[in-house]
Amino acid sequence: MKAPSTFEDNPRRGILLIVGAVFLLALADALVKYLSDSLSLWQLLVIAPSISLPILLIGWRRQNGNLPRRLDSCGWIALRSLLLLAMWIAFYAALPWIPLSIAAVGIYTTPLFIAMLAALTGEPLTGRRWAALWLGFAGVLTVLRPGGALFSPAMLLPLLAALCYAGAMVVTRTRCRDVSPWLLALGLNVAFLLAGVVGSVIVTVLVSETSSGFLTRGWQRLDTVPCLLILLYALLMVSVNTAVARAYQLAPSSLVGAFDYAYLLFATGWGFWLFGEVPDGPTLVGMAIVLTAGWLTIRR
Repeated sequence: MKAPSTFEDNPRRGILLIVGAVFLLALADALVKYLSDSLSLWQLLVIAPSISLPILLIGWRRQNGNLPRRLDSCGWIALRSLLLLAMWIAFYAALPWIPLSIAAVGIYTTPLFIAMLAALTGEPLTGRRWAALWLGFAGVLTVLRPGGALFSPAMLLPLLAALCYAGAMVVTRTRCRDVSPWLLALGLNVAFLLAGVVGSVIVTVLVSETSSGFLTRGWQRLDTVPCLLILLYALLMVSVNTAVARAYQLAPSSLVGAFDYAYLLFATGWGFWLFGEVPDGPTLVGMAIVLTAGWLTIRR
């Protein structure tokens, strides 16, 4: 049963928030891809939340600073944070191995998963929306080309990330609508920090010092430029996490999830500008199919 809400929907504002958020998110993901050669993922998950948490605490205190009165609300916040943590780890693990545009298309099976999960929680979906979402899934398959010569197992990681993200956004909509976005972002950053500490310890104890993988590399000494980029990443993620949480509180999950598709365009742009990644023909066709499906999903 859906939790009651103390405010009305505002789809227009929710759409504006999600489009702005995915623009910043695409830039943040591009920064992670850039940094993946010079530091450990666990190092990033410790440093970035250490910057973000004081900002989020100030924002939360300025808003109201109240914890949820019901114990089960804290449980839903924790579940949402764990799902998003799993999403980021899976997605970031793929970035060193595949182009940003392909990773973006992989994770944008999210609207399909969101629609399925939202339907299970009582949100009505028309036949046209279901058809559009399956069309989007076909576009994703066109890009990933499973079984083809260019297919990499790393391409499956964004699909896992998409499932985790979908679950987190449905939890946001159905169980955390009245929770402050600042508190939701705080919960996520605490999860990041704990995962970073645990991951750092595991890597230090169990993994060879010569390992160079993004997930298996130990802490690295950082120059000025990587430190500034981590600072920028942390600030971007504060904006993204609060805006995404608020967007899914203000509008139906399936509607906001459809506008999430704008991330594809932004990620392709950042990938081209920062890494010189030029999508091939099938990737462009698949992206066009996915964008068409998104338009059909939101068309009145």
